[in-house]
Amino acid sequence: MTMIPDRRKLYHKRDRLRQLRAFCHAARYGSMTQAAEHLLMSQPAVSLHVRELEHELEAVLFERHGPRISLTQAGECLFRLAMPLVEGMDDIPDVFAEELDDGDLTGELNIASGDAGTVYVLPRVIKRLRDQSPGIRVRVSTGVIGKGLEMLLDDEVELVFGSRGPVSKAIVYRPVLTYDLVLITSEDHPLAGRETVSPAEIASYPVIVPDFGTYSLQGGESPLRHLGIEANVVIEVGGWDVVERYVEAGLGIAFYGTFCVSEESRLSVIPLREYFPKRSYGWFMRRDRALSRFAERLIEAMDAEYPDPS
Repeated sequence: MTMIPDRRKLYHKRDRLRQLRAFCHAARYGSMTQAAEHLLMSQPAVSLHVRELEHELEAVLFERHGPRISLTQAGECLFRLAMPLVEGMDDIPDVFAEELDDGDLTGELNIASGDAGTVYVLPRVIKRLRDQSPGIRVRVSTGVIGKGLEMLLDDEVELVFGSRGPVSKAIVYRPVLTYDLVLITSEDHPLAGRETVSPAEIASYPVIVPDFGTYSLQGGESPLRHLGIEANVVIEVGGWDVVERYVEAGLGIAFYGTFCVSEESRLSVIPLREYFPKRSYGWFMRRDRALSRFAERLIEAMDAEYPDPS
């Protein structure tokens, strides 16, 4: 006996992308009408696609409040799953064209980074990117990581680079390298050459910290609070590279990430593993956004420079 397929189900499956695009854009705008304008469709057509999707999934995706709509719990779940797929499908023509002529990529990539990453990590990565794709212009906003994450959520930047810290569920973090927190001193400091140091000894010497407008989630005075000491902070100065110069000059001691210490540094480095666990440095992106080809190329360059995050 020949089975006759249900044409309605076949139609819905063929139209799945249209349904998901209508749903995702309605969710983004909180309006069927605005979604229709964005998709160049009629408002009834968008509403129909959403109703078909709700019927097929047997779930209510929106709460209706007159012309305004808001996601239900089921709707939030579907939006989180579907939006990257929809954006990826919408980007296929552009990405395909870029892949055919990847070396000629031209455009601008906006990223944010903490001061330490801007100085010690990103130069090598961006050089590799520019060597491969000289048409990409990179704009780096440098400052507190918290501000960078706000910019990420506001779509002002596509990626944020920094040390891992508390973030919202809307943000994905991926580590690139691990590092230790150490104490740095000048080469002629009384603590220089030590293999370990106590919190009391740290508290007995002047401390230098980067100013609040530059340091990341895990820098500045937070190690002092972690150790439970009230150190004598004598200088607050902008930038980790500037902190290093002041320490080299014998003006005080400072906490530093090992990824910031180079062979050329005229410093004495004292381990603090007994007080602080290993930390990680990496990049943040929005969970509901697919990366542009520019951002993907930057991540590829970073993976090539730092192949093993462990």
